Parts: sequence; structure tokens; C-alpha cells
Amino acid sequence: MSADAVAALFNPKSVAVIGASTNPHALGARPLALLRARGYQGAVFPVNRAHSVVQGERAYPSIGEVPEPVDVAMVAVPAGLVPGVLRECAAAGVKVAVVVSSGFGEGQGSGLELAEEVRQDLLATDMRVLGPNCEGFASVRAQAPVTFSPVLDYERSGAPLKAGGVTVLSQSGGLGFAVAQWGSEAGIGFNHIVSTGNEVDLDILDVAAEAVEDPGTSIVVMLLEGFREPGRMRAIADRALALGKIFMIVKLGVSDAGVRGAFAHTRHDAGTPAEYGRVLDHPAIQLIADADTLIDVLQSRSKCPPMAGRKVAVVTTSGGAGVWTADACRREGLQLPVLSPVTQAKLAAHMPSYGSPVNPVDLTAQFIAGGQFAPALEVLVDCGEVDGIVLVTTLSAPGRLENERAPLTALVDRSPIPLVVYAYTRPARSCIDLLGDMGLAWYTGPHRAARGIASLAPAIA
Repeated sequence: MSADAVAALFNPKSVAVIGASTNPHALGARPLALLRARGYQGAVFPVNRAHSVVQGERAYPSIGEVPEPVDVAMVAVPAGLVPGVLRECAAAGVKVAVVVSSGFGEGQGSGLELAEEVRQDLLATDMRVLGPNCEGFASVRAQAPVTFSPVLDYERSGAPLKAGGVTVLSQSGGLGFAVAQWGSEAGIGFNHIVSTGNEVDLDILDVAAEAVEDPGTSIVVMLLEGFREPGRMRAIADRALALGKIFMIVKLGVSDAGVRGAFAHTRHDAGTPAEYGRVLDHPAIQLIADADTLIDVLQSRSKCPPMAGRKVAVVTTSGGAGVWTADACRREGLQLPVLSPVTQAKLAAHMPSYGSPVNPVDLTAQFIAGGQFAPALEVLVDCGEVDGIVLVTTLSAPGRLENERAPLTALVDRSPIPLVVYAYTRPARSCIDLLGDMGLAWYTGPHRAARGIASLAPAIA
């Protein structure tokens, strides 16, 4: 039953919005507008007891009067009405109800009896519930934003989500959608974003188990306050490892204040760092401590091949930025070997006489005036002496690298080792778009580039 419910979330054939509002600024109005704006192709049914037309569409007084079967019903009504609405949904054959309403024990504890009523009612039905107190979900693949999150309002944000292989699961809806927005800005592609809230029924591990099986998902990001059944995580992680997929998990609530906050937020017991350290100690799980690190590692892990070893080359047009990057790489436990005389001679043919082919490879600032990166990068890709490359350059001028689009794209496509870019000046939008087109991970700090590429290296023995 969990698998069927999550399948409906990942690819809903029809959606009802219960509590659909005629007020365009209300939370109950946003899902309808977003579903239409994003091009959702399934059937959409507004449900409103007081209005027969909502946002220009026919509305129904109850879910029971909707003329077709409904995969997903989004419930956006006051908490006291939710148990009755869920009973109606179950009777109507809804597969999964997504309850965005709050007031089920979070905060100061008011509404716990409503949560218990929902649990008891569900025991006699085949319907599953996501939430309550969640922000809904969005399947980017299915163009199905069943949420009120402003992140999906591209007309206002100007920042469309990019489709790809990352699925985000979060007990905090705001954080989950924020990760997708920041990640898309960096060229990371997303498959599904699911917020689980208080988890009165479906929990984050129910969704994680199906996300691992989803052929369109290669990385599962989990923003986690607490598990109801921590012991289930290992079996799911084992399955991810067998399928060549990974979890990136941010454990929230690792301080006494954070534990209090998690319980008030979603009624989750955040446990202790020691407890969760044992639960999350698995080769398919990478623990992430902060937001910047999450985006940095997601970039490299979603765009680049893994490294066979820990040896990298730094190629730079700024001597100082190259030195800074070399230091950052060493702090991440990477090696910068002195390149062989044969490789140095090949590199020297592609730089001024005052450049340095040793490693860091300094092409010098004169290179910006008309040189090309591709020949030097090809030497390093083919030399067999390094496991990855960090290219350090300015991207402040619009059109920078455009003259090398074809050879660089061809090199990235054929390279068995990763190439990441550190832009030591603020990159122009056209340059960011070009890096995205080429599938290159890019960073605006040496430490960020270093930890991005280091995440691709095998662990230090």
C-alpha cells in the first residue's frame, strides 16, 4: 500500500484540491494555479462547499461528487474538519490524501486528539495520508506541483526548477523546496520533492524506499528531524548500495535547542547525535552538515564521474587563485602530484614561457586574452597521472568560454575523470548557463570546489 501511494505521488494521474479557494492569495488557491501554470496534464478537480466555480473551473461540493477516480487529494481545510474530509476521501477511493493543514499537536500540543482520530480512521481503509502539517509535494518529472510552495511559482521567482535525477525528501517543506531552488540555480536537476510533515501515516522512510527503486532517481537527499522506526534505514540503504544510488542526509536537531525545535515543529523525537550516528553509518549514506556543503556535494555527485584515486590537477589563469585552490584541495585530503616531465612538456606547449606546468598548472592571465583551455585539459585527461581536475578561471565577462563550447563539451563527455570549475570572479549569467549546458559543476570559492571534487574521491584508508 505504501508503494502504491508513493507511486501516486511520483506520477499522479488526477488531483483534487479540497479547500480550493477563490481568494488568489490564499494557500488553498495556489495549488490550482501552480498545476495549470506548470502544465500538469492530469485531471484537476477543485472542491469547495460554497462555490461552484473556483478560478474559472467547475468546483464540486465534496470529494464524493467528483465524477472520476482521484489519485491524490490535497486537503487544505481547518484542522477540525480534516478527519471528516479524510473519511470522505477514503469512501471516494482516493489513493493518498496530502494534508497541508496544521494543528495536529505541533507547537504547543493542541490538536493531538485530531491526529489520533486520523490514525484510527485510517486503520479501516486502503487510503494513505501524507502529512499533516506538510507543504505537499512536487513531481518535476510529471509537472505536478501539488503544493503551495512559492518555489514552484516561476513567474514570480524567475527561477524554474531543473529536471534531473535528485529526489528531495524533507520533514520540513520549506527546507525541501529551498534545496531544490538553490540546487537548480547551480544546474542540479530534480525529480521529486516530497515534504512529510508530522507523518501521521506515510513517513519519510516509506517514501525513501520507493525513491531508491525509482529509475529516474540517482541521489536521494533527506532533510531529517527524526525516524519513527530508525531500524528500517539500514535495509533501505543496503538496497540503494546494490542499485548504485546514494543518500545525502542532513540530520536536523543535533543540539538541545534543535531537539526542542524539532519536537515543536513536527512532533519528531530528534534523538541524540550518537544514536543517529550509528543509524546513518552506512557506505550508501553521506552525512551533510550545512546548506552550502549540500549544494556543493550535490553538484559534483550529480554531474561528475567518481574518481579512482585522490590525485588532482589544478589548472589556473590566476597564480594566486591556483595556490588558494591547491591549499584547499590539500585540506580536503587530496594530493597534487608533480606532473611527469613528459606531461609538463606537453602542457608547456599550450602556455607562455613564464607559465608553470608543474601542478598547479599556471596558464597565466595572458591566457585570458585568447588562449584555449581545451588543449591543456586534454593533456591532463589523457596523461593518466591525475584522477580529477579543477579549472580555475575568471568568468566575469559574458561569453567567456563560448569559443570553446564544442571542444570543452566533447572533452567533458568523453573524460573518465571529473572536471570542476572554480570561478574566482563573479560569473556572468551567460557563463553559468554555458557551464550548465556542458554539465560542469562550478563553484565560487576554492574551498567549495575542493570539497565538491573531494566528495568524488574514495575514502582515505
